[in-house]
Amino acid sequence: MVALSGCAASTGTNEVARYVDAAITEMRDGIHADTDEFRDAVTRAEPELKAKATIAETHRGLGELVAAAGGVHSWVQTPADVSSIERQNAPDASFAVPTVSTRDGISVLSLPGFQGETSEAVERYQSEGLAAIRAAAATTDCGWIIDLRTNGGGNAWPMLAVVAPLLDDGEVVGLQRDATTHWATVSDGGVVSTPGGDGTSTPGGFTIDAPVALLTSGMTASSAEIVAIAFAGQADVVRVGKPTAGLTTGNEARELSDGARLILTTSFDVDRTGQVYDGPLAPDIEVAPGPDLEAARTAVRSRCA
Repeated sequence: MVALSGCAASTGTNEVARYVDAAITEMRDGIHADTDEFRDAVTRAEPELKAKATIAETHRGLGELVAAAGGVHSWVQTPADVSSIERQNAPDASFAVPTVSTRDGISVLSLPGFQGETSEAVERYQSEGLAAIRAAAATTDCGWIIDLRTNGGGNAWPMLAVVAPLLDDGEVVGLQRDATTHWATVSDGGVVSTPGGDGTSTPGGFTIDAPVALLTSGMTASSAEIVAIAFAGQADVVRVGKPTAGLTTGNEARELSDGARLILTTSFDVDRTGQVYDGPLAPDIEVAPGPDLEAARTAVRSRCA
């Protein structure tokens, strides 16, 4: 019995070690992986992580390592985290979708965060947002406010699809690593392609030419910042509110054998002018929460013909 117990423990330890090795291998694609800081962090943490009794016990330490590899925008989603996100964003779940309200010729598009991944959930988020924009377009004779104040991020490409009718054609936002940039391209109000790959395009055929105010706060993060960057360099666009969270980098989800995910930062956001971002987006008009919405209305009204 003692011999069998010892054998089982050894097998578990080997499994943990293989898991840690696989996770660290994935981390080597992080934007800070080729630094002494990351290499030193691995040297310090690896033996202790491999000595853990279970895979679950490694998640906290791996979270610290992935942050060293990718920066503050990188973390570990445990299997429980992944399951919770999937439940909250399932096609039949009650998740937030974009809405539009109109007053005095100015429409406010509230664009919530969205972490859905299934085609059904993505379609629901996009279609409801685009339908709301179409319905409001006829009475919006001055301009638009895109409210990103509470958008903490998630899946950027459905968000971009919703705002695409308000974007000028072209390569609007990209993810850059070294000398290579993968672009999101918009044409005729639709998304042609994105760094997200297949399934992120939309048909277009509906465009709006009007002033736009982007309403931001310290909670505006990650994919919401990608949406804001997509408007950088476009005429008649102004950012109003407070500086964003500063997670202006691109992440990839790397799945591990137990269903956990490394959310690893592998690129920097870049706008259509070629500016590369790595920090908060400053507003053109800084206004505290509360009066910020009315300040955005004033900014739009000053720009409408």
